[in-house]
Amino acid sequence: MSIGSSASSRYSQHRQFTGVPTKCWCGRKIITYCSQTDENPFRRFYRCEIAIQRKNEEHLFKWIDEALLDETRMVDAKLMKLVDEVKVLRNEMLSSFELQKKRVLDMEEEMKEKTKEEMMMANATIEEIGRVMARKSMERAGITLLVVGVIGWVCGKLMS
Repeated sequence: MSIGSSASSRYSQHRQFTGVPTKCWCGRKIITYCSQTDENPFRRFYRCEIAIQRKNEEHLFKWIDEALLDETRMVDAKLMKLVDEVKVLRNEMLSSFELQKKRVLDMEEEMKEKTKEEMMMANATIEEIGRVMARKSMERAGITLLVVGVIGWVCGKLMS
């Protein structure tokens, strides 16, 4: 098989394929050949399976090394896109994390304030209960003293 670089330019004018081709534009499968020209000795290429019989038609021709280089470039482009997407997601996650952290700190501060208020109210209630209990105890002590005093007076009158 003898296909030179002039064939490459002639066939590439009809259809451009990026990367490794899987089918010719005509729908036929692709076969791998090896060049036997002086210009490209042993250089491998892709060719439509019917292009050898129909030399006057423009069917797919692509050097394998060029196809692989195209594939590598496409993969690199996709990789760079994914890297960019990961960076964007990372930044979004960091922003979300910072927002959540701020919310947690705000909630913590709010809880401290509410706890402080509740503790103050509880202390006020305890102090009020203490005052009421002290007053009631004083009243009971006063009544007890009065009763004891009256009993003592009655006993004193009865004994005299």
